[in-house]
Amino acid sequence: MSNSEPASLAAESAQASPPDEPAFSSVLIQPALGDHLFRGTIRALNLRLVVALCTDLCQDAALRHHASPAAACALGRGLVAGVLLATLTKTEERVTIQIQANGPLRGLTVDAYGDGLVRGFPHAPQAGLGADMSKRQRLAPFLGRDGVVHVVRDIGVRDRYEGQVSFVTAEVDEDVEAYLRNSEQIPSALGCELIMDPAGQIVCAGGVLVQSMPDSPPETKLHLREVQHMLRSGDFFDMCKTRPRSAQDLARFIAGPYESSLEFIDQRPLRFQCRCDRGRIAAMLRGMSLTDLDELIAEGKAEVTCNYCAVRYEISRDELIELRQSLPQREKN
Repeated sequence: MSNSEPASLAAESAQASPPDEPAFSSVLIQPALGDHLFRGTIRALNLRLVVALCTDLCQDAALRHHASPAAACALGRGLVAGVLLATLTKTEERVTIQIQANGPLRGLTVDAYGDGLVRGFPHAPQAGLGADMSKRQRLAPFLGRDGVVHVVRDIGVRDRYEGQVSFVTAEVDEDVEAYLRNSEQIPSALGCELIMDPAGQIVCAGGVLVQSMPDSPPETKLHLREVQHMLRSGDFFDMCKTRPRSAQDLARFIAGPYESSLEFIDQRPLRFQCRCDRGRIAAMLRGMSLTDLDELIAEGKAEVTCNYCAVRYEISRDELIELRQSLPQREKN
């Protein structure tokens, strides 16, 4: 049931020296509770950023799919990365990330939308069962070293872009960053972290995406490298362990000495939500051959489970007969 180059945000360039006094965004954005993100810029460096807290939606996904801690971690990183990509610009974008891997987890699939809704599933939800993920996780042993990341970005019927890169580290977020760097050729820093307790439950999930825009000053490259170091060294993981209540806290952490240059554009709520419903299931069944429909009628019902959200739909024999009877008329038209 699933699948552009991101548009540039105009930003004022300024001298890239850290101001002495912090003066936060001129746009007042109230702290939000629950899953949410902020979009904005670091004006002095001509950087755009998206920061997100996604704890609830990652918990929801793990529960829906009865995922092992390892599978929940991989899926969570994919969900957060999808949200960051889909909400980077003002457009109503849809991003699909599909990871195919040769390790026990086999991969994952994520659909994310510009309105903040996201869905996804792990390809092997019970793989890695029993693994301790309570410390900073390494997913390469579970995903394997051989794999690909396929990304589709869709902002309309005529604006659809896709690309694929091979695994760099098999850590999901670092590989999506490699896609941005190699396929879209945009200097980027992307990181996603999940904090899990000893029982394998997700207690915090957060992510950040920072990208350089055209005509950035020389200091931008240096700060982008510093952000990458924060993400890879464990500093961002440690920040998420404090369980911040607002994505603004993550943005301040990422901006560092340029905090006073942060300008927030907007904030959006985030939620795990699928697009499936009984109408779509019926449409799928209408696409089956008459012979296959007759077999389902003979069995007395049809059961269809959505891969993305694990919701199970049961179609009764009477509903199947009604579908079957509607097909000849449709075919004649």
